[in-house]
Amino acid sequence: MTGLGQAEGMEATNPGERTGGRVVRGRLFGRNVLDGVFRAAPDEDLFLGELLVAVDAATDRRYLFRVVDVTYGSEHREPGWAERIAGTLLADDERGEAGLHPLHEQARRTYRVAACRCLGYLAPPERPGAPRTVFRKPKSLPTQFSAVVAPEAEDFEFLARQMGDLPVGQLRSGETVVDLRVGIPGASLATHVGIFATTGMGKSNLMQVLAAGAMRANGRYGLLVIDPHGEYRTALGRHPWAGEALRVYANRALPATSSLRISLAELSVDDLRTAYEWSRPQEEALYELERHYSTGSGAAGVSTSSGGEAGQGLAWLAAFAAIDDLAGFRDVELSARVALSTLQVVHRRARRITTLRCISPDPAVSVGGRIISDLLAGKVVLVDVSGLGSTEEVLVGSFLTRRVLDEWQAAYLDDPERHRRMPVVAIALEEAQRVLSGNKDRESNVFPRLAREGRKFNVGLCAITQQPRLLDDELLSQFNTFFILGLADDKDRNILRSSSKQDISAQSAEIQTLMPGECLIANLAAPFAVPALIDRYDHLIRDTPPPPAPRPTAAANVSALVD
Repeated sequence: MTGLGQAEGMEATNPGERTGGRVVRGRLFGRNVLDGVFRAAPDEDLFLGELLVAVDAATDRRYLFRVVDVTYGSEHREPGWAERIAGTLLADDERGEAGLHPLHEQARRTYRVAACRCLGYLAPPERPGAPRTVFRKPKSLPTQFSAVVAPEAEDFEFLARQMGDLPVGQLRSGETVVDLRVGIPGASLATHVGIFATTGMGKSNLMQVLAAGAMRANGRYGLLVIDPHGEYRTALGRHPWAGEALRVYANRALPATSSLRISLAELSVDDLRTAYEWSRPQEEALYELERHYSTGSGAAGVSTSSGGEAGQGLAWLAAFAAIDDLAGFRDVELSARVALSTLQVVHRRARRITTLRCISPDPAVSVGGRIISDLLAGKVVLVDVSGLGSTEEVLVGSFLTRRVLDEWQAAYLDDPERHRRMPVVAIALEEAQRVLSGNKDRESNVFPRLAREGRKFNVGLCAITQQPRLLDDELLSQFNTFFILGLADDKDRNILRSSSKQDISAQSAEIQTLMPGECLIANLAAPFAVPALIDRYDHLIRDTPPPPAPRPTAAANVSALVD
């Protein structure tokens, strides 16, 4: 095997070469304004998602690149050369003669090629020695053959000012964790947040970290978390600020919780339509029953005093569920306008709902008002609905979401000054595809309404799902913040690429290879999708100081009040 001649007019990249005190990792040689390709030494350890800086000596700009792919390269242009060399070395290995045919000048003849996406550049400082504070989107090429180096702390100073007041972790560059806190502005909660990951990638941990940040925000943000599995109550209760900033309501009798009780009078037919799948005849039966009870008609000894009055929500459901002779009720009270089989379906569901522990026929018994008060005080409100069925979870979530949205909307329209003082609030919902899919009834479903209109009233949705491909495209486009923690299905990655507010089109491989806790944060406050390592909640609460002690109230100076 003979070596190739040196490329004309060029010297081989020296792995130990330094530019401005930094070790050179490679040299740029091709592509365009948005993409770059650089050559690195054959043993240069490069990772998907690694952040690197191209130093343009001619313009004094520093271009920030993200590695999106790494391949092998060779100066030998003979077809199949690398494959034949590998075969020769393998044959030596099989004979026990490794090293018999050494590859001459391997450091020059072979190399690695890194494909990168240009994120932008740091403009030259205003004066020599001053920090670089201006970061611009890429609109020009760095000088060809510019040196590529590892970034330093000063290269990320511009990013530190854009990470917001809800920190979630540390900046990540490939496999390296950078000493820079990353997060999102709390105001982003109102423009909707999506948390997307397969099982075991850290969705629950991230939700706990976000809740911890909201607890420490001194009332600026409220967070309503609807927990269907009972996984957050113990963890959030261990936070040092939980005594002041956390309120827990539970469907079951659990320690250190308030009872979750919702009055039938506060529920609406739209809540039923959101939670259950109804045929058109069944929906018509619901409205027929609502009209029947709201007009003051009685049924087989049931009066409107127990059935409800107009404007009493679903209070009539208790009277309907108590009916034993359904056929007689249909014939006499409804004049046979509803099919008996249809009425039986509604009746079975009415009995199921009225026997739930969290549902009360008493209009004076409800937690809706207290939960609104807690959110107005900027607290994290956890609603533990474990023990309920999937449809009943949605029923509770629909009611609470509608109450919150109506409260903030009313303030926005009727009392703008009060609305300005109200905290930004977000409603976190697990398995969001149940209520945000394209086949859901948008007319009655409050969640699409929240996605489309909530930001105007400072009410956002935090949708958590393993299957973003099941979400409605138009609704997903309303989300300004994505937390992407690892998705194996290409269909899931494709829908996020098309909906993200930051360009993640080249990062499919990186998303596919994310480890648990690793994340991409796409938020409009940052100039690009930020790679992060999410804090471990257990470590976070261990390092969180207790809340400051309240200031003591000074005793009144009585003598000063006496003339």
